[in-house]
Amino acid sequence: MLKLPFRVSIVLMSFFMLFLHNTDAQIAPGVQQSAAQSATITGTVTQSDGAPVAGADVRLSGPAQLTTKSDAHGTFDFVGVPYGTYRIVVSSANLGISSRDALAVKGDITVSIQYVVQSASGLKEIAHVSTQSAGAAINVTPASIASIRPSEYAFQGNATWKELLNQIPGVTVSGDLQGGSDIDDFLVGGPISPVVLSINGALPYETSVTLDGMPLQNVSTNATPGTGYDLSALPMSTFDTADVVRGPGANAPSIVDSIGGSFVLHSPGRVEKNAFEFSAGNDQYGGILTNATMALRFGRLSAVIAYGVNDSPGPLGNTSVTQAFSYNPVTVNGQIFNGCSPGGPSSCASAIFCPQRVISSCGFQDNLLYCCVPYSTSWSQHNGAIAVSYDITPTITAQVFYTGSSASVTNPFGEHPVNFIPGAGYTGSLTPGAYNEIYVNPFDLYQTSSLLEEKLTAYLGHGVLRLAAVQNNSWSPANTYISTQLPNGQYTVYGTGYYASAPDTAVNFNGTPAFLTFPTCIFTQNYNANNRDLLASYATQVGSSSHIGVSYVTSYYNAPYEYSYDAQGCLGSVSQLSANSVTTNEIRLNAGTEVSNKLSLDASWYFARGSYHVQNPNDPTGSTWSDAIFSYSAPRVGAVWQASRDITIRAAAGGGYALPPLGYLIGTNSSPFCSSGICGQSVVNLNLKPEESFGFDLGTDMRFHRDTVLSLDVYRTNLFGQFFTSTTAGTYSGPGCGGSSCILYTTQKNNLQQSRYEGVNFSIQHQVQRGIYWRGALGLMRAYVVSVPPGFYNNGSATCNFTTGAGCRNTYIVPGINFNGVSQAGISPTPYATSSVQLGYRWSPGRYLDLSPTYYGNGNPYFEPAFVEFDAHAGYSLTKTVSIFATLRNVTNIYGRGYDLVTPSSIAVPTVAGFPYTLYGIPYGPRALIVTANFSY
Repeated sequence: MLKLPFRVSIVLMSFFMLFLHNTDAQIAPGVQQSAAQSATITGTVTQSDGAPVAGADVRLSGPAQLTTKSDAHGTFDFVGVPYGTYRIVVSSANLGISSRDALAVKGDITVSIQYVVQSASGLKEIAHVSTQSAGAAINVTPASIASIRPSEYAFQGNATWKELLNQIPGVTVSGDLQGGSDIDDFLVGGPISPVVLSINGALPYETSVTLDGMPLQNVSTNATPGTGYDLSALPMSTFDTADVVRGPGANAPSIVDSIGGSFVLHSPGRVEKNAFEFSAGNDQYGGILTNATMALRFGRLSAVIAYGVNDSPGPLGNTSVTQAFSYNPVTVNGQIFNGCSPGGPSSCASAIFCPQRVISSCGFQDNLLYCCVPYSTSWSQHNGAIAVSYDITPTITAQVFYTGSSASVTNPFGEHPVNFIPGAGYTGSLTPGAYNEIYVNPFDLYQTSSLLEEKLTAYLGHGVLRLAAVQNNSWSPANTYISTQLPNGQYTVYGTGYYASAPDTAVNFNGTPAFLTFPTCIFTQNYNANNRDLLASYATQVGSSSHIGVSYVTSYYNAPYEYSYDAQGCLGSVSQLSANSVTTNEIRLNAGTEVSNKLSLDASWYFARGSYHVQNPNDPTGSTWSDAIFSYSAPRVGAVWQASRDITIRAAAGGGYALPPLGYLIGTNSSPFCSSGICGQSVVNLNLKPEESFGFDLGTDMRFHRDTVLSLDVYRTNLFGQFFTSTTAGTYSGPGCGGSSCILYTTQKNNLQQSRYEGVNFSIQHQVQRGIYWRGALGLMRAYVVSVPPGFYNNGSATCNFTTGAGCRNTYIVPGINFNGVSQAGISPTPYATSSVQLGYRWSPGRYLDLSPTYYGNGNPYFEPAFVEFDAHAGYSLTKTVSIFATLRNVTNIYGRGYDLVTPSSIAVPTVAGFPYTLYGIPYGPRALIVTANFSY
């Protein structure tokens, strides 16, 4: 029998059970839908005897204003209808007018309008209007879109966006905003573990995140300004819907930073009735995870209020844990401690940060080991939201949406092997050899965010006017210590050391109780991001089958940071002024038409202007500034051919661009740092040009037997001027070289010539209310350099000799490996693969059981060899309002630790093979049974 080493904690009252929002057609909790938040409405207009009514005017009024006529067979259709509540009006010159209000559109539906004859009483009933579901939804837009329901996923006991988004083919969830290794210690499942999106292989800064079409930027505990939006700061429970737009969607809200695609969040809209929902359960470490939401309707006013708590002890609890540790104290039992080698600190080849410290760090050998170091792995997060909607008139609505989150984590840590090799005189009981060293970095981390949206929507004639504004603020301070410091206190000590009073006389510790003190060089860090957007748009119907629109959005953000140190002045202080900023402006002209009842076209032209304002890196006084303006324009076009009600074929193509991230443009070009004849210098390059791209996507959706939908897309994106870290080797004879010539390595960001992203996204799902249901998804993606700038490999005046390597630089861009995508010497640019499968059985709506494996291929964001992770889900509805939901996560416990020393939790730069840094595997997260109870009314 399989024994499961996990804890289960069911909190609060046991009768609060999971309720699945009545989403009977859902396969699994929160899984993406085939279509975006738009639907196809097909219908018929007939007389009571079944005879078709031709030429009737059919008008749809609501979030969109659409009109059409019934054909000779009495049929009509509307394509691309945004989800919402509508009024449908049918007018026949001979038979009269019929209407129906509160027509809810949340998927493809069919509408039947039947005129009836005059009754015997003389009263005339104009018509019956009825609707029914058209089956599983298919995508009827030119873009490759997957839709998710974050709030539903959160109310089923899930704490982060990671697993939800990893189910979508073409999407990779990474953790480092820079797209490289992440050396911060984040606990798996914690609220501040970064969640950054990569769509269709593009880097995080090439993937935009928007709220109702307005770009978002933020910072987090691992932020570099402008290099990706961290979703960990946004609570899932406050967003009912969101769309992942992969590739060049013809009607994408923005092309700024959307080379790979866009993640489009939708704020809550108005509600039609009162409702309440509450869920409570455990997290993977036995903590508490609760969510509550309440919807209220008072005439013209409606509101949604949400609140959630994520409180956890973390993977090892918040108690003292026996561990090994390898850094030296300042004093042992009140005596000044010189270190681990005879003669004191001078014999240890390692940095000493504070001159007044009497301490040495001798690396991972010849050190003391300590027992029972106290620390905490707990975290706490609170989040909330309120969305208010007021119908000023039947055609004008004002909305305000606010969501905020606050999280704190104490003492994140890591673990890695260390060799315990005590001095020659040591004869203690602790055997020399390899031990797991707990690397305690006593951080106190905080992450706070607030997002405020104000929006006015007016239906004017056949069009819709929208005015909106966003204020998005995030703050991430951290308090820690230079080097590694433990709390002063009593420890059990093993190993050999030397007191300052007798620097050459060894003192052996063999489980000896000792009072230790450690250095107190306190370090604080503060990151802030301020994001402000304004939006104005108008779209209108032209005739019965066309539309035009125009939108303007301006976005501003800055991200000042400040480092400061304690009064000892160990390293001084660093600050970045808040005036460092980036501003973008974008105008979008859009037009679309239905060429026939099967073919529709859509085209947009974008005019973008980006600018940055940063301190001049060549001015050490910081008193001068540098400005640059970049203009760009490009079209995006798309077509949808609806071969039948169950088959659509789509195509989209167009441009995009990405500005240099603000973090690439700030800093000071100071003098090189030299050590042992080798010097290094990092140079800010203000001559970076924006990346520009042109891509296409071809795809199809097919619906089989009403309940099964297949979706397939192939894409390619050519990227010009991708940002790349260039390294040049030269000579230097300035300060630090002792008058001799040193080797100087200079790194800076430059532009490549042409890169390419390409791949295939595939999904198929079978949705039923009862019986066997299943889903499969596959994403294949690869990226490589097509061409490099002239002189790319040449080192200064020297010409690169590939045979000997003389005069070469940037040699980790290798022809035949990640250059031109051509196989060479048995090495080929193999695509990164990800896939997920689900197989389950539903006895009745809300009662089901399934198994869901997810495959992460080589090159995955965990920097581990290819592996498969298994989850299992179950739901059981006790009543219409009370249900229970359970997830058994990581059934096989693969990479199941909740912590590690180095957590490079993002994809590496996909155009660079042989990543230049040492990569440590990170944990996926431990096996855990998560049980959530839900009450809904």
